[in-house]
Amino acid sequence: GDNRAWMFDPSTPASQLGAMALRRTALVAVVLAAWSCGFARAGDNREQVEQEFEVPSSPDHEAEDAAEAGKPDNKDGLVEEWDKHMEGFVPELLLTFPLAARSDEFFYEELPPDSKPVLIRGGFFASASEETSSVEFSITDPKGNIVFEKKDEAEGLFHFVASDPGLYTFILSNHKWMQEKMVTFALGKGNETHLQSEHLVTIEDHVKAIDKTLIDIQTESTYLWIRQKSHMKAVEGIHTRVLSFCVVEFLVLIGISGFQVYYIKGLLSDRRVL
Repeated sequence: GDNRAWMFDPSTPASQLGAMALRRTALVAVVLAAWSCGFARAGDNREQVEQEFEVPSSPDHEAEDAAEAGKPDNKDGLVEEWDKHMEGFVPELLLTFPLAARSDEFFYEELPPDSKPVLIRGGFFASASEETSSVEFSITDPKGNIVFEKKDEAEGLFHFVASDPGLYTFILSNHKWMQEKMVTFALGKGNETHLQSEHLVTIEDHVKAIDKTLIDIQTESTYLWIRQKSHMKAVEGIHTRVLSFCVVEFLVLIGISGFQVYYIKGLLSDRRVL
């Protein structure tokens, strides 16, 4: 009570009141800073714990991923699962057919004896009376073991690595007593990618290729023409020099022949005088 009276006493100097206010403000700021630091440390610890318990996925366990995707407690949605495992999927079989009540439909995929492990992917979707309706779907390997299974599901995707050669069976079952269902089934092997824009060659690319070829031909023709022209100039120069040498040689031969005739004629004339 005395402190409050002294703190709000009008006779207290203004400088003391200002100092007390500054001390209160600094104390509140320190408390807030300590609280925020503790909260940040708790958040960092929580993130560190979450990072420690994160398990990285390995691309070498596609069969385990496929089995995990078929479990009912799988949290990934159909879109996320498609983006993760079905990118570039090109179905070899895409069929929509009616599945009668209390009936099963079988599809088969056979791998040759010497075939390498191949990735098999696909999906199914069931509906009845213009609304979704569940079916049972399972895949068995050549030994009769269940590779993939989904029960009471309206849609689903499957993906697994078939390492054993033989006949794989895909079973779609409708266990309803009176309800007929329409089922769409897709199946494909391998990891082929679908057609993309970079796989196509446009007319512009063809025009560029033709233009490049024409430029190469023009450059080669110009080089060969310049080379041939220089060779012709050299041949013409040699021909001119040979012709000049032949003319000089002919003139020299004529001169020597005329001198010999004149000399012999002179000798014969001198003998007659003697």
